Formats: sequence, structure tokens, C-alpha cells
Amino acid sequence: MAPGASLKHIACIMDGNGRWAQNRGLDRTHGHLAARSAFEAIVEGALDEGVEWLTLFAFSTENWSRPEEEVTFLVDFLAERVIGRGMSHMHERGVRLRLLGWEDPRIPADVMDRMREAEELTRENSELQLILAFNYGGRRDLCETVRSLVSRSVAVEEISTETFAQHMALPELPDVDLLLRTGGEHRISNFLLWHCAYAELIFLDVLWPDFRTQHFQHALELYRQRQRRFGTLVPGSAPSPGHPADDGTTWPAATGHPAQPGRATLLGLPTTIASHLGASLLNGLKETARLALLQLSEDAGRTRRPEQWR
Repeated sequence: MAPGASLKHIACIMDGNGRWAQNRGLDRTHGHLAARSAFEAIVEGALDEGVEWLTLFAFSTENWSRPEEEVTFLVDFLAERVIGRGMSHMHERGVRLRLLGWEDPRIPADVMDRMREAEELTRENSELQLILAFNYGGRRDLCETVRSLVSRSVAVEEISTETFAQHMALPELPDVDLLLRTGGEHRISNFLLWHCAYAELIFLDVLWPDFRTQHFQHALELYRQRQRRFGTLVPGSAPSPGHPADDGTTWPAATGHPAQPGRATLLGLPTTIASHLGASLLNGLKETARLALLQLSEDAGRTRRPEQWR
């Protein structure tokens, strides 16, 4: 991670399994089967980058409305293929698995047993806190927190953002720095509503089964280019003349304005950003030319002799 680019907690909405399968003329369940490599890619990526917390939206409270066959497959697949078979490797890598959500009678007892065993097995690990949001919903999370405050008779005047967070299902879960969603959809879908208050949102068009390390790295590059203000000004946002800004731009001592980016800087940008920047520069040049022509026309009109107006 680049210096100064704090990234403690990444959350991911793993979207696109069903569409991936349907695009290939397959049953939706094949998309879930194909997603295991993506799961491994994001976990390994987080470990390599030194990320402390990774929360994955595995199954939402709204997912129960899907066809029963798909729900049963998804729940069993998560317990057997992702946790059961992959847990030994994650344990060796120092990953601690933790569940965020609520038990439900529709979840088979053996599935819950597997998950609790994985939690216990990895309890002492500290390289990465891997949170599986399973049977989870952000609104319910907030409602359950309110119930906890009421049940413990917390006085109204004592309720603050700090005390509220202390009564949540996982009190130690930090705020999300980067919320990543695959599949091309641009919404947060009732996921970690409290924790995403100041998260940077990045949406990728890649369907989740196709997600690999390069997509993870691309998301991190986009994140590093953001300037997080948290409702205020970032310290050092107006650097002294002659010193580099946070984004590497040098401010000339004479003018106090940022220098124009050079060709090397533009070529080093990701394709998407470079294309948008190029379009913005072109539109700016067109607008400047238009205003210049208008100004010239006005100047020419003011210098004409009176008879020219007759």
C-alpha cells in the first residue's frame, strides 16, 4: 500500500454469479461453483497488501426470497467448498474467520456447526480478520443494536456514535475504507450501512466468478487516487509553494497553482481515468476556443466606425 493511503478494512459485495452462468447457458448454481477462485483471489490479495479486515457479503437476509434450490445450494456450497475445504489453507496463512449475521431455523444445523468449528479453529490467528456476512442485513443490524441499547436500559443522554457502535453485533469491526462491488451494479444493497458512512465506493463491471488478482489491484489503484476528507479539509491539501502535494503534483513557488500534468503522468494513469481526463481536456479546449471567438467578435464590433452600423 502506498504511503499515506490508509486501508484497514475492505468490504466486498460479490455480485454476478447468476449472470455469469446464464451468459454461458448454465444453471445459476454453476456461477456459485465458479466463484471459488474469486474468493481465494481476494483473500490472498488482502493478505499480500497487509489489510487487517476483509468483510465479504456471502448471504443476505433478502437472499431467502430466491428459488429454494439455489438457496440450498448456496448455503451448502459456502459451508462445504469455501469453509470446509479451504479452511486449512486459510488457517495456515493466519486468517481468522468470523461470522456476522444471525442464526435462522432455515439454516441446516450441520452448516452452522461447520462455520462455528472454523471460527474456533482460527480464533488465535491475526494476519487477517475475514468476516463472512452470512444471513446478514444492514437494516436489521441497526434494529438489533437499538434493541440491545433498550434491553440494557442505556439512558438516552448516554447514546452517542461510540456507545451505539459498542452495542452492534461485532463491536470491534472498524469503519469500511473501501467498499468494492463487482457485477456492474452501483448500489450497496443493505450492506454494512453503519460502517460504510465514509467508505470509498468502487464498482467494477467484472462478474464475480471472473474476479482475479489484477481486478483487486485495479480497485486499490483507484482507491489510492481518492482524497478522503471525512466532511472536512484534508491536512496538507494546500501545500506550501515548491513542495509536492499528496497526489505528487508540484506547486510552483511563483504562482501557487499546481503544475500541469506531464505526458508521463497521463500515460501512467489507468485507461478508464486517462480516457475521461482526455475527454475533459478536449472539451475544455473547445470551450476556451468558443469563448475566445466570442471575445474577438465583440472587440471587432466595438472598433467599427459608426457608419458601419447603419
